[in-house]
Amino acid sequence: MTGWLYTLRERFTPDLTDRWDRYRHFSGFHDIAELVTLDSMMCPDVITELRDDDWQYNVHEDFRTELFRDGDYLLNRQPLDPLLHQLIAAHEHPDGSESIPAGFTFCGYDIMDSYFGNSTLTNCGPIPEAFTAEDVNRYGLVQDLAAALRIRDAMRKQEPDDPHLGQCEVWLVAQRIPNGG
Repeated sequence: MTGWLYTLRERFTPDLTDRWDRYRHFSGFHDIAELVTLDSMMCPDVITELRDDDWQYNVHEDFRTELFRDGDYLLNRQPLDPLLHQLIAAHEHPDGSESIPAGFTFCGYDIMDSYFGNSTLTNCGPIPEAFTAEDVNRYGLVQDLAAALRIRDAMRKQEPDDPHLGQCEVWLVAQRIPNGG
């Protein structure tokens, strides 16, 4: 799959006090300002039921129906609250030549399991053999592509037969807050 894909996700910010503090303790990511991740447990999908029109825009393969090829379609699909929602632009297998879509802010590189359900970076707990809290930026992601690839390779080497670590992939992630929030 190539090109930018989009998904509407809930935001995970310090405003969610109890859950935020528990996450920071679990992850060791004490210096993050907001968690921006493709992990659907940490930042759940806003769209929980697909409509007929969605099938003109979403991805049909690899059980990734929550990903869409048109970000504007998602922004216009339903009312969104900038305090609660975000539009994420994601690019699988980045090579460093990608240009961030207009209106989006670069957040970093996430590392997703083979099921595209869990982030091995933000939701598997500390993996000191692969990365430390110092390896993540203010969004809980890796700032540099080379570092993200190094972390991915260390995870794969550590657990080569595991579908989460052994087959994880790097994704470039950018964020847009709806309604200019």
